[in-house]
Amino acid sequence: MSNQSSSNQIKLDIKSGGVQHSIPYKLKANYAIITDLNKCFGCGGCQMSCKEWNTSGMFGPLPDLDPYGNLDVMFWLRVLYVEVGNYPQTKIYNIPINCFHCLDAPCVPVCPVGATFKRTEDGIVLVDYTECIGTKYCIYACPYGNRFFDYLEGVTKKCTHCFDRIYDPTLPPEERIPACIHGCMVQARIWTNRLDPTDPGNILFVDKGGFVLGPETGANPASGYLPWRSKYAGDDDVELLSQSEYYNEYTANGVVQLGAQGNNSTYTEQNPGDGQGNNSTYTESDPSSQGNTNKAIK
Repeated sequence: MSNQSSSNQIKLDIKSGGVQHSIPYKLKANYAIITDLNKCFGCGGCQMSCKEWNTSGMFGPLPDLDPYGNLDVMFWLRVLYVEVGNYPQTKIYNIPINCFHCLDAPCVPVCPVGATFKRTEDGIVLVDYTECIGTKYCIYACPYGNRFFDYLEGVTKKCTHCFDRIYDPTLPPEERIPACIHGCMVQARIWTNRLDPTDPGNILFVDKGGFVLGPETGANPASGYLPWRSKYAGDDDVELLSQSEYYNEYTANGVVQLGAQGNNSTYTEQNPGDGQGNNSTYTESDPSSQGNTNKAIK
């Protein structure tokens, strides 16, 4: 079913379930996306799915690249391609980034008219376009650059977690997830409730040493990542991802602590070779909250 038919058949009250305009928030849930960097290979399928879904419907249209010659374009979901390591043992991280729907979203309290708000029912941060007056305060407050100004409509826009999709009764239950997750061909993105310690995605985040971007901002991003399990195990970037400052340890009502609390587990993989045809075996620890990672050994 196309987005044009499904999204336009429903009318949702985006502020149903309660609205929070100030920190700390009293949330019943906080849905988020966990991305496994070991699976993501940067195909851009999530971007295309986001684009396709959000070009119409409740929160559309999403302007095309360079709309009407306007350089102020919007990227609700972008993929960063970061190369790390020393030649020849370099590797590429493909890091999808969209609104993290933060647990302490700094964009919300700065809005002078309450157009940006966080829903208590699911933790999704939304913008009411009918109330937004275009101050851009929320854009300046977001430490991740995940909010954009639509100069054609004069309002701020951003990722909505496909709010009009996840509550669409015309879609099969298995498709009521954000378009970027539904369109990921390798299932690298996981839909999870970060306030539920029994949620499979949350358990995976803890067990695999999940981390968030920019924990020092204090925004407490709900969405996060699973570290890249490099075949060049033990390299500095693996150790970097293991360090405690890369984890977001946030306690919500004393119920769940988000961060890497799992036990170390070792595994062995083969180095591609030393150029002489001799493979070397490496052993490393799975990242944990203690930041302990074994160095590569031959």
